[in-house]
Amino acid sequence: MKNFFEKIKEKYFMGLHGKIMKIVLILSGIMVVLFVGVTLTLLHALHNTIENVAVEESEIVEDSAKEALMNTTYDSFVQTITWAADQIDDEFWIMSHDYYVLREQIEDVLKNPSKYPAKTLEPPRKENEGKYVLQFVCPENYDKNNPGVTEKLARIANLEPMMREIVHGNDGYTMDCFVALPDGAALAEDNLSGGKFDENGNVKTYDATTRDWYKGAVEKGDIYFSEDMMSHFYKLRELTWGLPVYVDGELAVVLNGSSPMKALEKKLNERIIGETGFSVLISDKGHIVYSPKAGGELAQDDDNTHDIRVTANPSLAAVVTKAVNQETGFSPVTLDGVDYYVAYAPVDSVGWTLMMFISQGELERDSIALQGKLSAASDNTLDEFDKYVKINAAALLIGLFIVVLVIAHVISVRTKKALKPISSLTEEVYKMDGDHMVFEMKEEYMTDNEIVVLAEAFSDMSVRLQSSLNEILKRTAEEERMNAEIDAASRIQLAMLPSLSESITSREEFDIYAHMVPAKHVGGDLYDFFLIDDNHLGIVVGDVSGKGISAALFMVLAKNTIQNQLMTYGNDVVAAVTEANKLLIRDNAAHLFVTAWVGVLTLDTGELRFVDAGHELAAVSKKGEEFTVEKDNHSIVMGMIDRVEFFLNEVQLQSGDTIYLFTDGIVEAKDINGDLFKKERMLDALNINPSLSPEELDKVVREKVDEFVGDAEQFDDITSLCLRYYGNNS
Repeated sequence: MKNFFEKIKEKYFMGLHGKIMKIVLILSGIMVVLFVGVTLTLLHALHNTIENVAVEESEIVEDSAKEALMNTTYDSFVQTITWAADQIDDEFWIMSHDYYVLREQIEDVLKNPSKYPAKTLEPPRKENEGKYVLQFVCPENYDKNNPGVTEKLARIANLEPMMREIVHGNDGYTMDCFVALPDGAALAEDNLSGGKFDENGNVKTYDATTRDWYKGAVEKGDIYFSEDMMSHFYKLRELTWGLPVYVDGELAVVLNGSSPMKALEKKLNERIIGETGFSVLISDKGHIVYSPKAGGELAQDDDNTHDIRVTANPSLAAVVTKAVNQETGFSPVTLDGVDYYVAYAPVDSVGWTLMMFISQGELERDSIALQGKLSAASDNTLDEFDKYVKINAAALLIGLFIVVLVIAHVISVRTKKALKPISSLTEEVYKMDGDHMVFEMKEEYMTDNEIVVLAEAFSDMSVRLQSSLNEILKRTAEEERMNAEIDAASRIQLAMLPSLSESITSREEFDIYAHMVPAKHVGGDLYDFFLIDDNHLGIVVGDVSGKGISAALFMVLAKNTIQNQLMTYGNDVVAAVTEANKLLIRDNAAHLFVTAWVGVLTLDTGELRFVDAGHELAAVSKKGEEFTVEKDNHSIVMGMIDRVEFFLNEVQLQSGDTIYLFTDGIVEAKDINGDLFKKERMLDALNINPSLSPEELDKVVREKVDEFVGDAEQFDDITSLCLRYYGNNS
């Protein structure tokens, strides 16, 4: 027994902790005696009053809970589902955007086959697993030896670098890129060659016309997303899409891409709220494209044929019907016997619907806030309770006042001496400031209790704190240096673009203005204008694929390369562009490409010779009349294919003619709803007053773009160049 009490004493009543414990025990004992008497009286009164109000409170809560829930959650829930649906819609837009670009290049190949030499079509090979290669797949008993059958694909094979960039650049989302003929044969760009062999080592046959994406795209005549399905080649479920390509009104090929369902599932699982919340994606046919539920009324069937609008659950069927009709709303619903709230909003790109569920119990638990009504209902009862509180509170306050005076005196005397080292220690800690972060040990801290431990801890902490501060200063200096370098790179890039020097502004034959606003610190757009000689003006506008530093460096390379070749070849624009293309491919380590409009204007005659390498068509105003977009003889983009023919365009400018060149950052500028500015709005802006100066015309266009975009973030570089020709009649 003695050992037991000795252990208790050592554990709780030794050192500084023991001294404070004794004081606390004395104070607590006095307080307990007073509080016991007062609390018993208060509890008795409280018991009687709570009995009177309990029934009334429960009735108010029950009547008001549902109304309060609906008022406080409807707006926020609808805003959440609308935002989530927009995010999912952006994912589908990103997956389909590159295929629209590829379609334009394929149309050029099919309309101008002589420009593209036929390539050898290679079948899938197991040794290419993990490598991005172009492979030829076809239906069973397909005549591979008939050269006329596969001629289209053999010429389309020239676009392999672009197809590889589409798949490789969207790693994790886009698995492959197919180009399929109406007879079922197809080119496939991916790094999954091994999946195209059966268990016997033979290449699997493939008929593209039997796939849902092919049928849907042909039927719709535009981009079509199929529902969740099992991959033909790979042992996984995937989401596929198709995009038809027509030439002269006839179906030529159908493009296809696919994404693993796991990628879509990850995005949908990020769009949930609460502990019981989950999201479901519904197709326009009422089929479940994705559901996290393995069983029950929202379980996904294997073949995606069940229309949940015909479910036996009336409340669920009614909500799904509204959702499939592209409505946005919020409703209560019963699911597998559990009451839920569901919000729904359309995913516009595919015509599907996102539905977000959360149990009613969870929302009601967190949303009921009825203190006002409860307070009003209990006012009369609390008045009666106050009578008892006032009497007992007066006695309690007098007793506590006397006790506090006594205890304060005792604590002041007993602890003043014991806590003196702590006061000194505190002063030393306050002195730690700025560069002086070292805590020095003193003799008075060397006590037989916890003070010495605390002092040693401060000493160790000061050493580690000083080390941490030095590291923070080092990192901060490095970040400032990096930001300064990025800002310097941005200024250098903008400085490399040409300015309106006196040699340009002094010319009376023309008036020119150009401007570029990068989407980030540095951009991938470019423009250039310079005098090749006294009678020839070189003009360049371009847009490099990609974003960031790599695109900016390639922009500088492209600008300088094209300028050098124009200075060398002069009025022979085709030769200059052809040689520049070879040099860009040779130095293109990042596998980028650039769309470019490259022209040379003969100043005394107004003859304009130019090459349009995959760039936006120019807007032209004849002698101050309205601007229109003029079609030209398009060529392929620069930096992608070595042996390619570039086509010359020749235009005779008259005095007063104006040309407006631009990049897709203008026509593809998006507002907060994802809508595009488009060429029609650009032409409307230019035609407000076509007689304005080039600088004023460009200012009007940019003001209209800013007004349209509003608070949306700038997605792409915005570049424009406006030239008005006067000739010798200036």
